[in-house]
Amino acid sequence: MAILRTLWTLRTVLVIVLTPVLLSPLLVYGSKQGAAGFCLLLMAIYWLTEAFPIAITALLPVLLFPVTGIMTGKQVSATYINDSSMLFVGGLIMAVAIEHWNIHKRIALKILMVIGTEPNRLMLGMMLPAWFLSMWTSNIATSAMMMPIADALLHELQKGECELDANEHDNACASDSNGYGACAERELNKADEPFHASNHLSMTESQVNSELGSDSREVTEPCKEKAPSREHLQMAKALTISIAYSASIGGTTTLTGCASNIILKGMADQIFKEKRLDSGLSFGTWLVIGFPVSLIIFIAMFLWLIFYFRGCSCFTKTGKTSGKLRHFIKQEYISLGPIRFPEVMVISLFLLLVVLWVSRDLGGAGGWGNLFKSDYVTDSAAPTLVAALLFLIPANLLDFLKTKGRPVAVKPLLTWRAVNDKVPWGLFLLFGGGFALAQACKVSGLSESIRDALTVFQELPVWLTSFLVALITSMITEVVTNTATCTLVLPIISQLALGIGVNPLYLMIPTAVATSYAFMLPVATPPNAMVYSMGYFSISEMMRCGFILNLVSVLVLTLGVNTWGAQYFRLAHLPAEFITTTTTTTGYVSTMSDF
Repeated sequence: MAILRTLWTLRTVLVIVLTPVLLSPLLVYGSKQGAAGFCLLLMAIYWLTEAFPIAITALLPVLLFPVTGIMTGKQVSATYINDSSMLFVGGLIMAVAIEHWNIHKRIALKILMVIGTEPNRLMLGMMLPAWFLSMWTSNIATSAMMMPIADALLHELQKGECELDANEHDNACASDSNGYGACAERELNKADEPFHASNHLSMTESQVNSELGSDSREVTEPCKEKAPSREHLQMAKALTISIAYSASIGGTTTLTGCASNIILKGMADQIFKEKRLDSGLSFGTWLVIGFPVSLIIFIAMFLWLIFYFRGCSCFTKTGKTSGKLRHFIKQEYISLGPIRFPEVMVISLFLLLVVLWVSRDLGGAGGWGNLFKSDYVTDSAAPTLVAALLFLIPANLLDFLKTKGRPVAVKPLLTWRAVNDKVPWGLFLLFGGGFALAQACKVSGLSESIRDALTVFQELPVWLTSFLVALITSMITEVVTNTATCTLVLPIISQLALGIGVNPLYLMIPTAVATSYAFMLPVATPPNAMVYSMGYFSISEMMRCGFILNLVSVLVLTLGVNTWGAQYFRLAHLPAEFITTTTTTTGYVSTMSDF
């Protein structure tokens, strides 16, 4: 047993050391394909086991590719920062500004005030802001902001239940006119108990408080000692899990909403650029597929959670405390104070960013991007402009314009310290590692070998293939982070699409989006982990709740990709520039009849 404990303690070191040794036969023949396979499997195992921090594993191509002769150090380094990375940087800086001025909390509380506090409405009121905010900020930040609000509401619910129980107890005792009811029986039992000084002191303090007209102690103290009821725990489960699921789904709505979408765009741009083509993915065009799919899944999720928790009496009992909750939410909103100049400016800049993103490329209908040289201005330009304005516009501008009492210094809307503390810089290394890995597979010829091996899928209808890759990806993401899954799987999936003769986006889009559809296990996504850490769910119950949503999400995604998505992006037709390199291998080109 001591040896096993020692091995378990050293498991990380063993994985790091033994993995390259076991994979070393791939390097024996000295081929680039074998070397690329070695690097691919090594990074996959390191990402899966998290033997190294994920960002450090993403840096390994800078060492491995030059050493194994796949790419030069200069070529590898050039893949780490591209247009997709800069797009994500600008979007995150805007998200930091929203969080810095508490705009996300103001939005969440305002939605709760508008929707109401009846149980089903309360759950919807938690889901809507989580879904909307995660379109622009990370699902981690959204969940971290919404969970404390849910926790405060649950505290008020429990407090209200205690007060209701106390009132019902008092009413029952008042109606016990004969003196032989349950209340009188409890008093007689107390009289038979031995006398304790502590009991007498406690009774005396209670009497004093009653005489002073303060009965709060009689309500709050028992509530602190009383364990949460089953109804309260069920309500806690419903509120917290709805936040986690909404944050994961909301991120798929926009191109900058989650890291997987950015990885998809970067790899797709890389593939199409080699053929002197445009992938067609931009912030505006992504909404065509992202928003309808996300909205349908959001509605299905709300209905499923209502059905799943339908047997909980808390959805009728807590209606009695809705007035108290409304008052609490209103007080929390009032505590934020009136909306200030910096908040107005940040909201204005946010709206400007959205307009610039959507109107740059309207999918062939023109846009302000046409005012410049073709392919020169991309989606990364708008967030860079807005980010610069955030550091330029003074937050205390109105005070500075006063004729008297001007401030000594001008403070911008956002400081670099705030950005540096809140932006996950390691994520950009992960992007770069994925882009480098995809390029290595292409340069080494491993992509072609994978494509040839996967042509067995050409016998299946294309819609079924897209469903299967999405379903498999969502299941893999239950145990591997979505960014690592997306980074590893997308290069393979793109070659599968070329192998069966369809647009690479046909399979890449459902693969990337499906990495966000992991609702079953705590390790699947950070929001799931947050919910599990609160202690309301067991792993088995989380799996039961999330399995149906996993399946429904993949089905809706497949429907969207194979209907309006396929028509808009012309997914079923492989561009002619790809055909010359794919038909000679597979002899198969897909058409719309494959639906």
